[in-house]
Amino acid sequence: MTLGSTTRDDVQADIAEAVFEQVRSLLAENPPVALDLDSSLHECGLDSLARMDMLNRIEVTYGIRFSEDSLYDIDTCRDLVEYVMQSTGQGIVVQPAQLRETAASSEPSIEKPLPECSDVALFPECQAFQRRLEDTAAAGLVNPFFRLKQGVRDATATIAGNEVVSYTSFDYLGLSGHPRVTEAAIAAIRQYGTSASASRLVGGDNSILAELDAKIAGFLGVEAAVVLPSGYGTNASVLGHLFGPDDLIVYDELAHNSIVQGILLAKSHRRPFPHNDFEFVDRLLRDVRDRYRRVVVAIEGTYSMDGDFPDLPRFLDVKQRHQALLYVDEAHSVGVMGATGRGICEHFGVDPAEGDLWMGTISKALASGGGYIAGRRILIQYLKYTAPALVYATASSPANAAAALAAIGCLEREPERLTRLRDNAALFLKFAHARGLNTGHSGQTPIIPIILGSSPRCLRVSQALLARGVDAQPILYPAVPEAAARIRFFITANHTAEQIERTVATLADCIARDAG
Repeated sequence: MTLGSTTRDDVQADIAEAVFEQVRSLLAENPPVALDLDSSLHECGLDSLARMDMLNRIEVTYGIRFSEDSLYDIDTCRDLVEYVMQSTGQGIVVQPAQLRETAASSEPSIEKPLPECSDVALFPECQAFQRRLEDTAAAGLVNPFFRLKQGVRDATATIAGNEVVSYTSFDYLGLSGHPRVTEAAIAAIRQYGTSASASRLVGGDNSILAELDAKIAGFLGVEAAVVLPSGYGTNASVLGHLFGPDDLIVYDELAHNSIVQGILLAKSHRRPFPHNDFEFVDRLLRDVRDRYRRVVVAIEGTYSMDGDFPDLPRFLDVKQRHQALLYVDEAHSVGVMGATGRGICEHFGVDPAEGDLWMGTISKALASGGGYIAGRRILIQYLKYTAPALVYATASSPANAAAALAAIGCLEREPERLTRLRDNAALFLKFAHARGLNTGHSGQTPIIPIILGSSPRCLRVSQALLARGVDAQPILYPAVPEAAARIRFFITANHTAEQIERTVATLADCIARDAG
């Protein structure tokens, strides 16, 4: 078959070279890879984020849209080339490898289950993880996770009997352990016991939980809010409950795993978009909005890996333009952003009524444990009676509810905590930049990554820091792409300027020594 004076093979070769170029560009820091049409994108080293980045670029280059199935089923360069050819009317589509029909054959009969299917200790995933732990130890690296702490006080922790400056806590405002917060939790235990002992629907509310719902709603400036026992469960349950197979959920590629799990529970059509790229979402919804019942755009108020945040007004514009819904996870922005800590709406001067669903936690700046969902009263009332994480889960404990309620009161009475938090974060960034450290896109938040681009190196530097009195966790592949492996620092209002200056100096020295 010919296409004018150009053969189908010529077209395929041109598209293939464009695909190869995109793959190579994303592997620029690795040794050159020999590519052909049968090269597996996964085996080339493209993680899910890099893969989506490549597909997004190809969409722009050829003016096409990948179907939802193709996003997850394309495996090889050939699959991708053939899809582009078919979508541009230049070839006959060859279905992705996972969808090709295999030759008919009878299913092999297994008379006896394999041991790895019936013995949990032989599960392949358990065995593979055990080998990873053994390889880490054999390389002389200490596992940095689940470090035991004998105590936590202000910005320090006691680990293996040594006091260290800790940067692993979400206690941004330093309210966990505040006398008012502690006393409120103790008083709640005396009045109601240590557990709510039932779901809110079945066991009824205690007066503290009801007061906390109202306090959060007033603090955020929305009609209503309801507290759930888990922040993770809030995202997973609300998204999974409100949306279904006829809907589309468009979510930031760096969205928290709880958002992704909620989308999977919903069984909705789904599409990640490039980080903070509202223009991409606008173009996408212009093309596909009319295919779905409900469309929701899911973003975060502050991203916990990178310490950056979205342009909320632009996302609200996109939402309005396409009659979509906006779901914002404010786990790391409430108590942190805005003149008085009321979150991303206050930061941008936006009326929360312009959005739809405002999720957050009381587990971080509010010094407790649990989540909440806030918005229009009619929707929150519906969720109170139907959301699985509310109906089927024991409510937040009296102590947790009382602690969060007291923490909000402390924030309102002590605004200087927010000022100290911001000053400390700015100071850390200033010292880090002066030392030439890569802090990525972090800015105006207390989350600061130091990007080293190597998981083993992050492990070594984190271990060296702990030996010198600094507790900071490495974030490794596959939690982030290998080229973005980092050590992450959570700054709090309780850190002192001296601690921050000494930490950055120690960090820079550990990185330099590791390089040597």
